[in-house]
Amino acid sequence: MVRKHYRLLSNIIVLMLMLTGCGNLNSSNVGNSQSPVSINNNETLSNSDTNTSKLSLGALSNLTSIHMVNAMTGWALSQGSLLRTVDGGASWTNVTPKGVDSTSVGTLLSYDAQTLWVVFNKESSTSITVYHTTDGGQKWESAEINTAPYYGRVTSLDFIDLTHGWLLASYDVSMGSESVEVFQSNDGGASWKSNASAILNEKPSNALPLAGSKNGLVFSNQKNGWLTGFSHGDGIWLYSSSDGGRTWSQKTIVTPQGYHTDGGAVSTEPPHFFNQKEGVLPVEFRGENPPAFVFYRTEDGGLSWTPTTPVQTAQESQEYRGFHWSIIDATHAFVSDGY
Repeated sequence: MVRKHYRLLSNIIVLMLMLTGCGNLNSSNVGNSQSPVSINNNETLSNSDTNTSKLSLGALSNLTSIHMVNAMTGWALSQGSLLRTVDGGASWTNVTPKGVDSTSVGTLLSYDAQTLWVVFNKESSTSITVYHTTDGGQKWESAEINTAPYYGRVTSLDFIDLTHGWLLASYDVSMGSESVEVFQSNDGGASWKSNASAILNEKPSNALPLAGSKNGLVFSNQKNGWLTGFSHGDGIWLYSSSDGGRTWSQKTIVTPQGYHTDGGAVSTEPPHFFNQKEGVLPVEFRGENPPAFVFYRTEDGGLSWTPTTPVQTAQESQEYRGFHWSIIDATHAFVSDGY
């Protein structure tokens, strides 16, 4: 069963109006014996352990992301806080689990109006805590992953259903490489196991690459997953797994005619799947003048990817601000060049 959550056009219009007064918003799943061992300690947090309070629209500052499930219900992340709305953004409730550091930066995955997984990354911590709610943030369950001796932070979190999920933990970035580890849960996030790792000065497991900066991990079903990012080498950086994230291999996709991929000029972003076969892969060609953005389409579950019409910035002389996009469904999407 593939998770299907796409923003409605009305949500986007409402949120664009809201954000006019809210500040900046950034756009937008066989273990190695040498890798860190995950230890799972489950804990249930009751209503009294949730910071619940109503917030005014003016109080919504320093937002990092908004995730609308439908026209009325959605979630928002700011530094050290998780917020929820049930009236289309007219009011927000703080549903942050107690004990979360106010300086923590969060990563979340919203499954429906009541169900969500969220991680708040802690500075210089050798553990990762995954929080899970099934009642809109009134009660929380948590699971801890021990990453010692490494300082871990979650950069990507994905669940395809209420049971099967993955997360990508980053440990260190250095000289064009990033130490990472892929964890998997088969019980809704109550426990996690290491599937593969690539750690500096250790032998990489299961062909997970050490080279490259990773920005996303997405699965379309229990077997097939994609790891995205960029490197300073040539080509379009994309890795895939067909066994639930235990082994990985580099994926080769065609460059649109007239575009180049030299020396880290291209960045792939996590794909979006609409069903078992159809999906799109966002790719930024930053080395072009002007820079360009391309949605690659697949109709065979990611075995092959075909580029669509590139979207370019309006003027060559403009400073590159990065592209931002929102995918509505299999045939509708919005793209902005930052201007």
